[in-house]
Amino acid sequence: MLIRLPVFLLLLSLTAAGQDIDSVLEKADKILEEAKAGYEDAVAKSSPQAFVEAGFKLEEARIKYLVLQEIGSPEKQKVAADRLRAVNQLGKLIHDGRVAVSGTPAESPVKSPDAPAPAEAPAVRPLPAAADVTKRAAVPDAAKQKESEKTIRDLFKEQYAKKVAADRKALARLLLDQAVQIKDDPTSLWVLYRDALDAAVQGGDQRIAFEVIDAMARSFDIDPLALKNSSLATLAKSVKTLEESAAIADGQLRLVDEYFAVDQFDLADRACALAIQLAKRSTDAALATRATARAKEVTEAKSKFGSLKRVLETLAKNPADPQANHEMGQFLCFVKGNWDLGICFLAKGSDGVLKPLADKELAFPTAVADRVALADGWWELAQKESSPLRKNQLLAHAGALYEAAAPEATGLLKIRITKRLEGYVKPGAPAQPQLLGPTVDLLKMIDPKKDSVSGEWKLEKDALVMPAGTQTAWLQIPYQPPDEYDLRVVAARRSGNLDLFLGLIGGGRPMLLHIDGSGAGNKMGIGTIDGKNWEANELVVPNAKQFVDDKPHTVMVSVRKNNLTVSVDGKLLLNWKSADYTKLSAELNVPNTKALYLGNWETVYEITSIQLATVSGTGKKVAHVR
Repeated sequence: MLIRLPVFLLLLSLTAAGQDIDSVLEKADKILEEAKAGYEDAVAKSSPQAFVEAGFKLEEARIKYLVLQEIGSPEKQKVAADRLRAVNQLGKLIHDGRVAVSGTPAESPVKSPDAPAPAEAPAVRPLPAAADVTKRAAVPDAAKQKESEKTIRDLFKEQYAKKVAADRKALARLLLDQAVQIKDDPTSLWVLYRDALDAAVQGGDQRIAFEVIDAMARSFDIDPLALKNSSLATLAKSVKTLEESAAIADGQLRLVDEYFAVDQFDLADRACALAIQLAKRSTDAALATRATARAKEVTEAKSKFGSLKRVLETLAKNPADPQANHEMGQFLCFVKGNWDLGICFLAKGSDGVLKPLADKELAFPTAVADRVALADGWWELAQKESSPLRKNQLLAHAGALYEAAAPEATGLLKIRITKRLEGYVKPGAPAQPQLLGPTVDLLKMIDPKKDSVSGEWKLEKDALVMPAGTQTAWLQIPYQPPDEYDLRVVAARRSGNLDLFLGLIGGGRPMLLHIDGSGAGNKMGIGTIDGKNWEANELVVPNAKQFVDDKPHTVMVSVRKNNLTVSVDGKLLLNWKSADYTKLSAELNVPNTKALYLGNWETVYEITSIQLATVSGTGKKVAHVR
């Protein structure tokens, strides 16, 4: 936790606690060693509780290093900075180990090691190998790298000679795979990693680049966040396509998560701003929405973190202070989502609601009724929360507890869990795309009796329901869209297994988007282009079935003058780059070729939202069909 307290407060807290400043490093190193031993013990025992205890111990060491970094001598400040990188690395190992032995996300409930395994235990990922993160190798001297560099480049001369992006990505993956075989040659290991990173950046692949940097940080004394930041900056300079902009935006958001984890909120803020800029350039509305939402969360967390200075001063004087522990626990759990550590602080607090819940969780209940009752407690707190960030963290934790208990629940208990989980969105799931700009509620404009072209369309409880039993049914939306716009449609499949049609306008011409089309109901596409129907032109997307259940799914269409994208539930599926709308020819005869349309093929869809945001130009209402 990167904490920057004013020097006088740090001196005050240290003096009040009776600490000798010169002994802070010694004490911090001792606690770090205890945390490392705790991690190794947790690995040996495969104990979730032991991982939690190691993490809590690590947090004690982190705070002492931060104190030292503020007021120690220049030499001790440098040592503290090095140790903090080791602390962050060990923290990641503890987190990964905790997840691996639980078989669930870190926010899921911790089961007692002695609890009986369920009938079908989830697959457990291999545990991270124990590593002495305080003794990572220094980056080898440049002169020493030359010999290893020559040997490696001779071995893979053919692969190094290839310069196109796909080949550079392949080289990066090859070198990363070779690095696994290096045991006692740090210089060669570094060269493999260094060249793998260079190749990943040259190939424009930020995901491989991040993977290489994470591997580097496990063995060498580097600052992985700074290296990721510089790699993204280099990648951004060579962005040429919309997809590349989206990929770098996604990388910035991944970096935001890492900055957020170590409380570097200023850097997280900057990364969010870059992500928003790149996402807008990519014209992926769902990605831009995700970046904008994340920026708001960072802003709120930054503000909450700033208010913790008084709390941290109190904890430095008295680690057992109930109110300070209560506030620190709330920040860790409800703002950062770090429940493993936050629960330990809440349990040391005195709050009449949170302390009992924390105590119950730290008791690792095994009875399914007790686990559901614990989830109920967090869920009910979420309903009272006004902050979206805090509310989402509470719901995520409660949802994970419910999911873990569900396989063992029966009867009414299982029904209650199912009902609670109906509106629950897992952490990491795509955010609900939000529309940016002036919006129009198109669903409210529709009158099925006046706008139906074929079939019997109905409004049922504010939802538009398509006709059943006919091959095709069409309905005109009485609205002519502007030149550029975003259209969001939320729909669920009631019956059938085939097409949902969206009649769109691009460049003043009608076009038809097929979702879950073709005989198998598993393709997406737009027709007709250059005289080729939607299944025969270059935009067809195979194996793209979206309505696989009866739950609502969100379709986002972004129409621009030279580009069109389609995302479903935040996932970009279709991207018509350099769109030439003059190539379009309508697939059907419609009364108004300037208006938007809906349709289906032997499948009943229920539509609960149709909203349009104007990007440029002016939209307008048009006459009903009847």
